[in-house]
Amino acid sequence: MKHFFAWACVAVLSFGTAATAQVMPPAPAASLQGQALKTWLVQNWYDGKRVELSYNSARGKMYNYVDNFQGRVTCVYSGYQETVRIDSASTNPGVVSNINCEHSIPQSWFNEVVRMRSDIHHLFPTVIQWNSDRGSDPFAEIPDAQTLKWMRGNTSQTTIPTSNIDEYSEDTNSEFEPREDHKGNLARAAFYFYTMHQGQTFDPGKDVITALANLNTLYQWHLADPVDARERERNRRVAKSQGNFNPYVAYPDLVARAWGFQVVPTFSFSAATATIAEGNSGTSTYTATVSVTPAPTTALTVQVALDATSSTATSGQDFTFTSPQTLTFTAGQTTQTVTVTVNGDTQAEADETVVLALRNAASGAAIGGPATQELTITNDDGTPPSVRFAAATASLPEGNSGTTTYTVNVTAASIPVGGFSVPVTVETAGTTADAADYTLSTSTLTFAAGQSSQAVTLTVNGDVTPEPNETVRLRLGTPSNAAVLVVTPATHTLTILNDDQAPAGSPCSDLYFSEYAESSTGNTKYVEIYNPTANAISLAGLRVDLFPNGATAPTATAALTGTLNPGAVYVIANAGSVASVLAKANMTSNITFFNGDDALALFDGTDTLDVIGVIGQQPAATGWVIPGGGTTTNNTLVRKPTAGRGNTRWAQAAAEWQTLGTDVFTNVGLYTSTACVVTATTKAAPLGTGLEVYPNPTAAAFQVRVPGLRGRHEAEIGLYNALGQQVLTQRQPLGGAEAATLRVQQLPAGLYSVRVTVDGVRYTSRVVVQP
Repeated sequence: MKHFFAWACVAVLSFGTAATAQVMPPAPAASLQGQALKTWLVQNWYDGKRVELSYNSARGKMYNYVDNFQGRVTCVYSGYQETVRIDSASTNPGVVSNINCEHSIPQSWFNEVVRMRSDIHHLFPTVIQWNSDRGSDPFAEIPDAQTLKWMRGNTSQTTIPTSNIDEYSEDTNSEFEPREDHKGNLARAAFYFYTMHQGQTFDPGKDVITALANLNTLYQWHLADPVDARERERNRRVAKSQGNFNPYVAYPDLVARAWGFQVVPTFSFSAATATIAEGNSGTSTYTATVSVTPAPTTALTVQVALDATSSTATSGQDFTFTSPQTLTFTAGQTTQTVTVTVNGDTQAEADETVVLALRNAASGAAIGGPATQELTITNDDGTPPSVRFAAATASLPEGNSGTTTYTVNVTAASIPVGGFSVPVTVETAGTTADAADYTLSTSTLTFAAGQSSQAVTLTVNGDVTPEPNETVRLRLGTPSNAAVLVVTPATHTLTILNDDQAPAGSPCSDLYFSEYAESSTGNTKYVEIYNPTANAISLAGLRVDLFPNGATAPTATAALTGTLNPGAVYVIANAGSVASVLAKANMTSNITFFNGDDALALFDGTDTLDVIGVIGQQPAATGWVIPGGGTTTNNTLVRKPTAGRGNTRWAQAAAEWQTLGTDVFTNVGLYTSTACVVTATTKAAPLGTGLEVYPNPTAAAFQVRVPGLRGRHEAEIGLYNALGQQVLTQRQPLGGAEAATLRVQQLPAGLYSVRVTVDGVRYTSRVVVQP
């Protein structure tokens, strides 16, 4: 990737050191090539490692974590950005507005099979319109004169750009050319996809990489846009999210070996990062090693240049390096070195970086990865004067009226004599709230010597307007004393949480009936109500009325109480129901004295949210008919997961239900919706309760089982080390008699925590991994 993203590399690398790394498989033997190499990569880099996420979860991981750098998600085709708070655990795809998910290999080519549809290695964020423009077109190098549409940011034009032309993608309505800084990434995604998914079912002619683009074009893109730190970090994040790495990002030279290209000598640094202590005086020397593989048969050259844009140290003051330097590798020579001279001082300051980059490889050679090396000059002169926010993020409910005061602390260290002041501003790029939603009461903070903390105050204005959560991003400016550093976190993002419900009837905004049961024997009868929203809903003012035998006035009313969490259900049961139903009931009520030919209605005050049957009418003795089969008599019904709201007209609502069968009560309390994205409250079971882990200790693999589960449910299983870092994760359906297997032979010996989240409950236990 070219240096369009170079500004993000420092943050990316520092973030990566704190995040959990998956265990990367070994490099293949040098003798492997062609199909034998591809087969080896599938067996060692994919099989048993890839965790198949749902498509929604994959998109959520991509927006919230994999492609989220410095709180921004960037369209790979145009550079357009949206602000999204980074969250490595979130799988919510609803955090972007004008961005959606581009399948580099069109999902229509493989009938949207989840194995390939949700493989994040070939998924990228794109502007919705640019994704539509690309469609299923193949990629190509398009002559400028043939381009019909040029795309950059959120706009397009039909004429050839006069500046920044490399930042545009191009479209002819039959072929598509991505912008320059995505070409190499796209090529490596394609090489990965057609390696790992070879042998799967495709549309005719689409099971070969040449359906996507000319093979030589992809290879040239791979060479011209080599792997950089951001792409390596993305590879790591994808592996953390779905378990497997892209080997062509980890070892770029494998592309030529696997895909039949001449293996040319490839230059790379011996390491991507290095450190050296600054020292208090004089100079010290750091030596960087550049390697070439395989050994050249004739003399070859490559340049090593200072990437001043990505470096934070000052050339000539903090270090000296002659840039560029041309290295000549003679026939058979495989390593050369360059030196950086570091100047010592006694000034307390932040660690600084020097970034070296490989450039201009000779004809007949290529640049592989790492193509850059970041040398960190570590400060050894005490803590420098600094200022920062005490926290990077926080949230606050909006409120319905009046104002709410929010404060966040700013902390300072080693304040110089005379103190300093620092401005506080609202950063437009990271703020989605309107100016009318808040007032920043603090514009400048002044610290006296010895003062370590000050508060920034923000006033939030309440309203009753249904709207998305909004953000206000505060940034610390340049301190009045140049010796004071602004260190991470230099920004603070406050999320103003919407607490206003949308008007009744909007999709995924109001409660609705999700299950209904009327038994053939006994008095097991119940209705279940579902909260499809992302917010807890107060049940005050909501009620269910029973209208028997064609009545127009209710004979029984159940007034709901309490609060219903996101994604949760509220069950009203007949007091004569079987014990398993009563155990799930939130209340018992005589609104369940129905016989299959009665009507039920869910109300919020005077608003009707949902109905079962038609008020004022009585159906035939068989009850209200479900179009897919069955009726409301002697039957259990469940709302289809694609329903996102209630319906006040039974003629339309009936088709949203499906039958489970007579006297089937195993689904009560378990409804889920695919139409609505919610964040459900997860309850925690006591440690060691409800979860079986065996064998324990283990050296290779162990199994987990939740014996108390009824039915099969999607489970998220995680393994955490003693530092609380997630080292393994997988998702799969689990039932009470089913076990999930986790393979741990690659993990260090030690005590690990096992967490299984299923059906709204998190179960926790421990396992010992032996050498």
